[in-house]
Amino acid sequence: MTTTFHIRPALAQLSRYRTGGVAVLRRTTPESAPGPLVQLAQNEGSYGPLPSAQQAVRAAIAAGNRYPEGDYSTLRRAIAAHHGIPEERVFVAGGTTAIMHYLSLCLLEPGDEAVFGRPSFLAYHLETLKMGATPVGVPLTAEGSFDTDAILRAITPRTKIAYLANPNNPSGGLLTRAEVSDFLDRLPAHVVPVLDEAYFEYVDDPDYPDGIHEFAASATGRHAHRLVVLRTFSKIYGLAGLRVGYAVMPPDLVQAAMSAQVPFEVNTLGLAAAEASLAAPAHEIAHRRHETITHRKLLADALTGLGIPYLPSAGNFLQARVGNADTVAAELEHHGVLVRSLTTWGAPDSVRITIGTRPELDHLIAALPRTSFTRTTGRR
Repeated sequence: MTTTFHIRPALAQLSRYRTGGVAVLRRTTPESAPGPLVQLAQNEGSYGPLPSAQQAVRAAIAAGNRYPEGDYSTLRRAIAAHHGIPEERVFVAGGTTAIMHYLSLCLLEPGDEAVFGRPSFLAYHLETLKMGATPVGVPLTAEGSFDTDAILRAITPRTKIAYLANPNNPSGGLLTRAEVSDFLDRLPAHVVPVLDEAYFEYVDDPDYPDGIHEFAASATGRHAHRLVVLRTFSKIYGLAGLRVGYAVMPPDLVQAAMSAQVPFEVNTLGLAAAEASLAAPAHEIAHRRHETITHRKLLADALTGLGIPYLPSAGNFLQARVGNADTVAAELEHHGVLVRSLTTWGAPDSVRITIGTRPELDHLIAALPRTSFTRTTGRR
């Protein structure tokens, strides 16, 4: 007997989020080279958890039979102290994608709209669709950053959320302090701005703003009453597998999101690792940023030498225009390297390459000439 379930119509147009592969994959074809694939598809940090975070996880595992704190108050207090803000303005969840999910639950109804740049992080689109709302994608600038003027023009009375990715994934383009400030000043009052700073720690540009300290830290600031700023421990801190992210946002929105949140969503190990990471010496993070920027230049120079255009990036990745993205990504996988095809992101001619370690990038650079990438001149 077949049972027919009534699935919400909003979910009928969704497809499952596709990841860029896992760190080690079993080979599916006998002619493939042996060994694990080099993982450059996920924008994970190139290094594992910080030493202090690893120590914290080892200590926390002894309490693995107990549920974590229900409101994550210890980590929330640590984040609040780190940024000099009240604890009531901090929301912790299982990564920034989870936070976007709860923001959609709290703010969107069928027929509402969320606006963002495209191509950009797929969760902006998917989490809007899940609520029966309408995602509105706006083309990026030629430099790969969000076009704030175009986003403002796209806003209607039904718009409830406006996402700004800074820097943007997958292009790596960033918005300056003046551009973000101007956007927030001009944004209609009925729209909640969400400033996604997942790659904040990788940026060394002096014109790049700290969205928390400059726009959201003060409870009386002119934007703090509605601004949401997202951060994550998944990238430079190396905790992607432990799933911890946080948002700084208005207290009433924190309370609404916590009411909607799955209980004990963030596990004990993730909480311990995140708290230890936040307290790590600044030089440890600075070293990782320096290594990433150095390796990003190495990859950029190699792409230029091969005649592969790329977008200048402020993150731990580069978007490269290779021709047929699906074909080149499949060929690189055959040669032992995973990159992210951007076909489903609306850029079928491009792949996104995470900035890995030097040996990982050497492997990629050696494999690229053995693919059918399209050679052009100049940088995109």
